[in-house]
Amino acid sequence: MATEGSFTRPGISGNNAFGVWASPKAILVLSVLWIVLLILFRLFDQSDFGFSALFFDPARCAATARADGHGCSGFPLASWPVLSSIREFLHPFPVQLGIVLLVMLVVELVMGKRWENAGVRVKAVLIGALIIGPGLIVNGILKAFWGRPRPWMTEDYGGWLPFVEAGTISGYCDTGNCSFVSGEAAAAGWLMCLALMLAVYGYRGMAWLFGVVAVAMAGLRVAFGAHYLSDAVLGFLLTIIVFAVLAAGAEGRLAPLFGRIGPAIGALRRRG
Repeated sequence: MATEGSFTRPGISGNNAFGVWASPKAILVLSVLWIVLLILFRLFDQSDFGFSALFFDPARCAATARADGHGCSGFPLASWPVLSSIREFLHPFPVQLGIVLLVMLVVELVMGKRWENAGVRVKAVLIGALIIGPGLIVNGILKAFWGRPRPWMTEDYGGWLPFVEAGTISGYCDTGNCSFVSGEAAAAGWLMCLALMLAVYGYRGMAWLFGVVAVAMAGLRVAFGAHYLSDAVLGFLLTIIVFAVLAAGAEGRLAPLFGRIGPAIGALRRRG
């Protein structure tokens, strides 16, 4: 058992504060998985569309349709008080935890702890992943410019816009807060990053709790008709990738990754 700073890390040797999640191999595997899932969601777009149908009630939609044709209340789970309350609680939860981590980090820095301390690196990477993943990449870029209508906006679910495949840039959604990818699922992915770190440091009970909460948070967006399955899965995974990249950078392990990518690109060019 290795100890560094305020962290006890069972089964981890050396100065690596993140376990396997700081390895270039993890980044490659997660990135390839994200790309493969995007391709599959595009190739089998009806499965993505059809998954939302599991939570849709046509009769309820017909009874609650707006006179202007702009939507209905066809996803009944969104109206369940218990589930709505859970969603309202979980929505700000990642940001609240991020603020707590930031305060803890500032206190540790004031106390004299520096980058060499595992706790400082872990907190800094988690905070960075929250800002860059759900904040900058998802809400700042993808949701603002990719223009995918949400399920409740689409024609087959009582809306007025066509279904758009995952990853397609379109001008149908003009709200500036569209479906691809899910911001809340990306924030839920950040909770999963926290769960992964809790597991690394031996807090398996807490890790399972945060993991279940993370999956539930992302799943509710699909059940409520606010996002397609692809939006939730890809948003969730995107934040974990950002976290892994930052973790590898914090541990000085990005060089091997670029060392593998360079030859691979060169090989592809020679074949082309």
